[in-house]
Amino acid sequence: MDWSGGAPPELHFKDDEFTQKWGQNWGIPLYRWEAMRGNNFEWWRQRVRGVKRTFHLFRVDHVIGFYRIYAFPWRPARNKEFLRLDWNEMLARTNGRVPHFAPRDDSTLENCEANRREGEEYLRVVLEESGSTRVIGEDLGSVPDYIRPHLLSLGIAGFKIPQWEMQRKRVTRGTEYERLSVATYATHDHKPLRKLWEEAIEQATSTSNQSRHELNKIAEFAEFRPANRSINFGQDFHPAIMEALFKCESWIAVVMLTDLLRRKYRFNVPGTAASANWTRRLQRSVAELRSSWKERERMQLIRELLEKSGRV
Repeated sequence: MDWSGGAPPELHFKDDEFTQKWGQNWGIPLYRWEAMRGNNFEWWRQRVRGVKRTFHLFRVDHVIGFYRIYAFPWRPARNKEFLRLDWNEMLARTNGRVPHFAPRDDSTLENCEANRREGEEYLRVVLEESGSTRVIGEDLGSVPDYIRPHLLSLGIAGFKIPQWEMQRKRVTRGTEYERLSVATYATHDHKPLRKLWEEAIEQATSTSNQSRHELNKIAEFAEFRPANRSINFGQDFHPAIMEALFKCESWIAVVMLTDLLRRKYRFNVPGTAASANWTRRLQRSVAELRSSWKERERMQLIRELLEKSGRV
């Protein structure tokens, strides 16, 4: 039970030193799939039945973990202890155990095929139990080449984050997205658009270059080419990128609440136990938002863009 599930270091999250060096250590236990198989995966079946009593579609978090999961030989409470250690010092603390993919990595074709085969077995249980309830797989992070095509073959929609979708060194056009996908600029783990804008243009921070890079990719996706350099976030940039998202081919286009309201606070910094994680709440009640002429004006614009794209 001292193994802990998580994710390896990757390109997009650089807000935390430990995450950059070792990856994200979530503190979740590793599933004992062989034990679950013994009772026909009843634990998973119960979870799916519970979810579908309330929702007509649901998202499987870190669906990549159904194929293989990154395992740490220490719990998150010890992350600070390992932050300054090099590889050999880490080995001394863990008695030779190392962070690795379980049950196996994707370093060989044989391993990839075994992971794909086992992932299909587990996901078919979810699909079988979900019935007519639609399943979405959160397939973000370091994703092996075989996973996204395999999810599509199972009828599971994956995510499209426009600024991360690249083909031949260019941002993938929304017209090229698979229909069976969910498009969004951000999830709860990401900086809202307004925060990216602030860091890139208004207030220099240690991550300003990364924020500027992401905004440039979003602008490329939206084919946003302003006639002059005086660009207003609310009047110019935000409407243009919302329209581009709604016009893409994805089955569902999702706008995070903070992006809908043009707020800059973040819900979660991945791989950290920061005290602010998951504490954010709306600063105004729904009734107050509805009574604000400014918010009504913004929502009217969103509705017009949705109608223009044919999504309503």
